[in-house]
Formats: sequence, C-alpha cells, structure tokens
Amino acid sequence: MPIDTREQLHEHIREAIGIELTVFPAYLYTMYSIADRTSDAEKVLRSVAAEEMLHAMLWTNVLLATGGDITFCSAETIPSFPAILTHRRPILTVNLEPYSQTLIEDIFLPIEAPGSTEPPADPDIWVSQGQFFTAIWNAIVRLDAEGDLFANPQLDRQFADPHGYLVPKFDSGDSGGLVLISDLATVEQALETIVHQGEGVSEDRYADPSHAELTHHAKFAELPHDEVIRSGVIPAVVNPSVASLPANVAPVAAFSDALTTYLYLVMDRLISPAGEDSHHHQVGLLYGTMVALLAPVARYLMTLPVNENEVAGPPFGYFEFSSATSPEAQLRSMAAELAGDHPELQVAFDLLHRLPEGAE
Repeated sequence: MPIDTREQLHEHIREAIGIELTVFPAYLYTMYSIADRTSDAEKVLRSVAAEEMLHAMLWTNVLLATGGDITFCSAETIPSFPAILTHRRPILTVNLEPYSQTLIEDIFLPIEAPGSTEPPADPDIWVSQGQFFTAIWNAIVRLDAEGDLFANPQLDRQFADPHGYLVPKFDSGDSGGLVLISDLATVEQALETIVHQGEGVSEDRYADPSHAELTHHAKFAELPHDEVIRSGVIPAVVNPSVASLPANVAPVAAFSDALTTYLYLVMDRLISPAGEDSHHHQVGLLYGTMVALLAPVARYLMTLPVNENEVAGPPFGYFEFSSATSPEAQLRSMAAELAGDHPELQVAFDLLHRLPEGAE
C-alpha cells in the first residue's frame, strides 16, 4: 500500500508501533530466562527492551502530532505469539522463548540488522526497519508540503514527562530520549533516536555521538553465548498461553496477562488529555506495574513446572477486564484468589493495594 494520505500514514505509523510492541515482550521473555540476573547479558536485554518501549512512545508522539490516534489497551494492539513481521522480507516469526545462541542469531539480530535506508518501492515490503521508517519519513515530508500536517499536534496528549524514560545500564543519555513532536525537525529528531539506537545506520556500531552506547544490533552481536549457557538458562516453554498451561499454573498466567493489559491501559491514560500532575502519576504507575508487579510474576511463572522438562512463562497476552468494576479492583480480586496457593507472590499482591481505585 502506498502512503499517499494521512490515513495511510497513520496506518503505517501504527504498524511501526506494533513492531516495537512485539519485540518488547520477546526481549523481556528471553531476559527473564537468564538465570544469572547480575549478568551483562541480562542487562543488555533489559536495556534493549527499555529502548523499544521508548521507540513505541516516540512513534506514538509522531502519530498524535500528525492527527492520528491509537488505543493501546485492545486485543488488536497487544501482540499475541507467535507474531509474524508480515511486511518484512524475508518474513520473520517472533516467539516468546528462552535464551539460545540460535534465537539471538536467527531472530534478534535480523530484527535489528542494519540495512539500506533507501525507501522501498512498496512501503509494505521492506528488508530493514530503517528502510520502512525512511518510507514513513518521506511520506511525512510530502504530506506536510501538501498541507499543514502538524496543524493540531495534540501536545497535551504526547509522551513528554521527563521521568517517562529512565536511561538503563549500557545506554547513554545522549543517544536520545522523549521528544515532543510539532514539526518536521522534531520528527527527524525522534527518528534519528529510533534508528540509531535500534538497527544503527549502515555498519555504525554506536547509538550516540560520544560512542558510549552500542546499537541494538551491536549489543546482540557481542552477547557472550557460552557464558550465558554456562551460568544457566531457565527452560521456559515457548509461546505460553493461559489455555496451554496446566490448571494449577493457568490462574497465575491469567494474572500476568491482566497485569500486561493494565500496563497498556496506563499507556492509554498517558495519552489522554490531562494535567501535568496526572501524567506524572501515570508514569509512576507505568514503571511500578512493569518493575514491581509484572516482573516478579513473570519470574515466578518461570519456576512453575509444566512438564518434566519445561517451566511456564509470562504469555504477555490480552486480558478482558470487566466493565462492572475498575481494573484495579479486579487485579486485587485475582490476587486474593491466588494468595493461598502462591504465597511467593505476596509482596507483589500487597503492592496492588497502593493502586488508587480507577486511577485517572
């Protein structure tokens, strides 16, 4: 499909957001499977995952600034696995799976591989992310020349809180961060961050001017596979789902999905028009949900056997919250039902009581 209209532009930007939201849980799942939580490999995967979320936020700002919109908390936006990057050539299938050299070399490296930034003849057939993103950039330039593309940039809805992105280990602050989008110059600044941090440009190994941070591709290329395998990899099942897990494990996986969905719900609240204090509060909920709630539940799932050789893992799937009560109340209810059989999660359960009812 060509990118000749605003609607087509917005569709392609939403696809770019979808790429970031697909690889984000895939990288987290592999990170959780590394037994040594102090290892450099774990920190590398953590840093790359954090930047994928940053890139999703930057793309969202571009979408809003050009008059588009998105709903994060929906079955259409939240990825399910296996996930196929359908417009990439060759097509890549992304799974939730534990660390292995094959996974890094056959999937993660190709996802982040540098390549031509010449726009493809068809924006729906691309070899590298940089090539796809160049097609979007060229369309933005052309559509802005035809009319004022940034007439209503919706600045009050964009991700802009200075606390909204915290630079993780192995990353450099000058490789880029959140940008308010209002014109071509700020779009270019955002795309520079996305491309340089991610696949890099051509064979450039660095994501920042001071050469303090490697690109995602360079980070993955230097992972010490033998060291990771020697230290231990948790044998998590590939592409877990609530339906595929044993009856004693499925409720914990459902709770994990509810937390995943709540994360996207908070992202929707973040792009709703609100005062600065409210946005700052939602940023706290976003990080609190990821770090203090979802992470311990995900790691706990990787201690629960599903057969003689494998353990469970977080499905990162969509959960349908009821409209009868608030999502926060439903999370607390699920935790209360799990508490008796899963006391290991009590610390996370206790944190749920800090969530304000129907946090707005």
